[in-house]
Amino acid sequence: MDKIDRAKFRDLLADTFGVDDSLLMDRVFRCFDTDADNYISFDEFMKGMSVFLKGRREERLKFCFRVYDLNGDRYISKEEMFQMLKNCLVKGAEEDEDGVKDLVDLVLKKLDEDRDGRVSEADWNGAIDKESLLMEAFGQCLPNSKAFMGMREEDEDSQAKARQVSPNRLELPAKPITHSGIHMPSKHVHPHAMKGNRRVVVAPAPTAAGNERKK
Repeated sequence: MDKIDRAKFRDLLADTFGVDDSLLMDRVFRCFDTDADNYISFDEFMKGMSVFLKGRREERLKFCFRVYDLNGDRYISKEEMFQMLKNCLVKGAEEDEDGVKDLVDLVLKKLDEDRDGRVSEADWNGAIDKESLLMEAFGQCLPNSKAFMGMREEDEDSQAKARQVSPNRLELPAKPITHSGIHMPSKHVHPHAMKGNRRVVVAPAPTAAGNERKK
């Protein structure tokens, strides 16, 4: 992979991760495209995906805030909230705009902790700490649970295949070899302490000196 353009990235978001809101897809693209050249390089893709898929909570908070900050001025304004909520809820029905405005006022009260009429990143972090469901209040910008389950199953399949024994791979026997001349383990393995191909060590092997001391 060299670079990904906007159209291919949008397809990836929709088909693989369940992000299908046009406005937010463009914003996610912008967050990945850190050098603003309208392409996502390999390095940008890897760094972006590390947060998008497996980021720490604070990284995901910051990512969502950047997505929702449509004009990049480090604040989420009422106008931006209205635009995003109208886009993801109403889909162009002008008669429902009053309901969207009411919803904006409600969400703003929850997010705007310093009551200055807009949401800073500090407001955002404080409000999400109290009510985590607000993290994607303005639309989905992180992978949905279905996408996560699919990726987890693929990862488990890959790990299972990696654990399969290659025909040319030498495997150590599960039980110790007892033929003369073979070094034996220095710990005693109880005959009932076998689990699959693993030995569970339960006690050190008894020695002649130890037996003499007991006598």
